[in-house]
Amino acid sequence: MDNLSNLSEVAQPSARLIDFGRNFPPPSPLVRTALQESFSYLAKTNVAEAIRFPRFTGTAQDREAGANWLARRLEQTLDPDRIMLANGTQSILAMLLAYYVKPGGVLLTEALTYPAIKPLSHLFRVKLYGISIDGEGIEPESLDRACNKFKGKARALYCMPTLHNPTSAIMTETRRQEIAKIARRHNLSIFEDDIYGVLPQSAPPPLSAYAPERSWYISGLSKSLACQLRIAYVAGPSLSTTQRVFWPGVRTTNWMVAPLIAEIATHWLTTGLASKIIDSVRLETKSRRNIAEEAFGMPFDIDPASYHLWIKLPDHLSLSDFVEASKQRGVVVGAGNAFAVGSSLGNTRVRIGLGVATDHDQLRNGLSMIGKLIRA
Repeated sequence: MDNLSNLSEVAQPSARLIDFGRNFPPPSPLVRTALQESFSYLAKTNVAEAIRFPRFTGTAQDREAGANWLARRLEQTLDPDRIMLANGTQSILAMLLAYYVKPGGVLLTEALTYPAIKPLSHLFRVKLYGISIDGEGIEPESLDRACNKFKGKARALYCMPTLHNPTSAIMTETRRQEIAKIARRHNLSIFEDDIYGVLPQSAPPPLSAYAPERSWYISGLSKSLACQLRIAYVAGPSLSTTQRVFWPGVRTTNWMVAPLIAEIATHWLTTGLASKIIDSVRLETKSRRNIAEEAFGMPFDIDPASYHLWIKLPDHLSLSDFVEASKQRGVVVGAGNAFAVGSSLGNTRVRIGLGVATDHDQLRNGLSMIGKLIRA
């Protein structure tokens, strides 16, 4: 860490940290306007009665709005009764792990994956096994080998084929078809996390579209519209299956969304506010990506809609030293090994989330510091 310690721009203890460790969409001025408009709209309605009781699966209007939202990616409008509302992806995954994988079972996932899946699997006493990945995600041969290795115990695959976290990879349509065939052959359930999938202007259909009879398609609003709107939607393989998986825990767990959040989300989806906000998020992402390319002196070969970067450190830099040196200088980054499942792929990488910084000046200052550390 000698080279790193030579830099003089060390933040004072009272300095506010610039947070690149979390991953949320960049702030859009439309969000504040939309929230103000929503509160004004709700004040004119009987909102006290509307949010008086838990919604469990949501109202008919909530589910219809969710079905129409998912149709942006699925290219068809599902039966709204197949849609469940939840307070986030983790709540949905908790219900699916409990029903399908169960203690002693194996959950397959990418060798780099959403970090929260690790403590969640531990909570349910589920073994997590990482599948090898390449430039577009899961390698089919590796998935097939893992299914044979854990025959009878590998019960589900959790994956993020579109704007994968942390690499931003987008799986091709051909690859998705291959993965779907393997899942059918091994009777594997698919938990598809498409939380970023609506952001690209163009992307292949979800993996779930190629194996709908065994897929749980998950999408939401906090990673595409605004972090203030923590709500997720999940579409099950059928109405009966959806009810069977979610209804047993409806009064004993807290996976359901808060009624007020559901009211606002449905209002945004049905009035067209959501579409306008997505356009503004894409535009702001483009501006922030330009700032990042200037700071690092190179373009990033990933979809322009991705607001997180997967940065390789020079060979002479230790990941732990780099993360600590960044923090000492007032910058938080996402350590690559936090995403790894039985893999060393994250040992020389950091994830940079461009969305949390409050403005361009803060973003530029933080990225400049990281660039200096890398070049030190």
